[in-house]
Amino acid sequence: MTTTTEEDQFLRRILALLDSARPYESLTQSDSKQWQVQPGSALAGDDAKTDPYQVSHNVWNALSVAVDHLHCFRSTFAGDPQDNSVSVTLHTHGQYSLLRGAFENSARAVWMLGPAQRLVRVQRRLRMQAGEHKHADSMAALLKQQPRRPLEVRMQQLTDLVVTAGTAPADAKKALKPTTYSEIVREAGALTPMGSDQAEVVWSSCSSLAHGDMHGTLSVLERNIVDTQGRVNLTQITSSPKVLFWATDRTVAMLQRGFDLFEERATCHR
Repeated sequence: MTTTTEEDQFLRRILALLDSARPYESLTQSDSKQWQVQPGSALAGDDAKTDPYQVSHNVWNALSVAVDHLHCFRSTFAGDPQDNSVSVTLHTHGQYSLLRGAFENSARAVWMLGPAQRLVRVQRRLRMQAGEHKHADSMAALLKQQPRRPLEVRMQQLTDLVVTAGTAPADAKKALKPTTYSEIVREAGALTPMGSDQAEVVWSSCSSLAHGDMHGTLSVLERNIVDTQGRVNLTQITSSPKVLFWATDRTVAMLQRGFDLFEERATCHR
C-alpha cells in the first residue's frame, strides 16, 4: 500500500501504541503473580462477597483476553523489523474485529472495578455470572448435554450472595438481570476521559465491521469509486490509517485503565 506522509505518521503512531501495550503481555502470558490480590485490599473484600465467583478472577480473565486480542492485532499489523524498517499490513475488517475484542474486554474490567461502592462491584460481577449461567445452559441444550446443577439452584446461589452483600431481597432479581455489552461499554466509558458516547462509537464501529455491516463499511473505511453501472457505484474499499489509529488509541487507553484499576483495587492501602 502506498501511503501519504500523514498516513505514514498515523501508522507509526499505531505501532508506538502497540509497543506501549506489550508489557501487558508478560503480565498475562506468564506466571507474573500480578493477578494475586493482597489481603485487606478492596478486591479481597469483593472476592469474599462473591466467592466462588471472585471479582478479581473475572477481571483478570477479561484483561488477559483483551491483551490476547491486541497481541493478535499487532501480529497482523506489523512484521518483524528488517534493516531498521517494519512492514505494515492493513486489513479492512479483521483488524477491527480484534480491536473490538480488546476494547470490550477492557471495558468489562473497567466497568466491574470502576465503581467506588463495593456493593455495585459485587452486583456487577454477579450480573455477569447470571448471564454466564443462562448462556451455558443454552449451549448445553444445543450440545444435548445436561448441566450438573439446575439453573434454579445456581440462580438461587447468586441471589443469596447478592442479598448477603447488602442488596434488598426485593431488589435481588433486578440486581442480577444480565447486562449487555452496550451498557458495559457506555458505563465503562463514563469512568474514563473518553466518556460514554465516544466509548460506544469505538465499540459500535469495530462491531459493525466485525459483522460486515454496510453502515460501518461505508462510514468507517475509505472509499474510491472505480466504476458506475446505472445506479450502482463499484467501489474500492481500503482501511483508513487515521481511523485505525483512533480506534487503537482508545482501545489501549481502556486497557491501561483496566490494569490501573486492578492494581489499585488489589493493593492494600492500610
